[in-house]
Amino acid sequence: MTKSFNIRYREQDINSYAYLENYSDDCYCMWRKNNEYKNVYSIERLDILSEFRRKGLARKLVNDAIKRIKIECPQACIEITAEPDTDSGVTIENLVAFYESLGFEKYLKLGSRVHFRLYLDDSVKPHTVYDNLSYFR
Repeated sequence: MTKSFNIRYREQDINSYAYLENYSDDCYCMWRKNNEYKNVYSIERLDILSEFRRKGLARKLVNDAIKRIKIECPQACIEITAEPDTDSGVTIENLVAFYESLGFEKYLKLGSRVHFRLYLDDSVKPHTVYDNLSYFR
């Protein structure tokens, strides 16, 4: 199964990106640069059709996003929040294992949400993974 990733759109005002492969709006990874904090990006959403799960597509989409962010900002901190969609069949444990396998580190758990960060350059990584973005000002 060969997939190509394309830029679907880029919103000028909030610097938001969505990269989708050839399945319209059904399989995509969307992220944006944080306008308030320097070098901070957020992966806002990762959606994969159920028939494409467990085939490596989500991993490829996130890795593609990480590569593109690294080109734009080699010292970026990338944040993501893991929270399964209702009735998706995906558990929070599945998501935690997935994001940790990509190098993300947990820094905060609130109810059914787990927050992660990935530092592209260890020289900007704090000794403690802070839960406050003001560290980046």
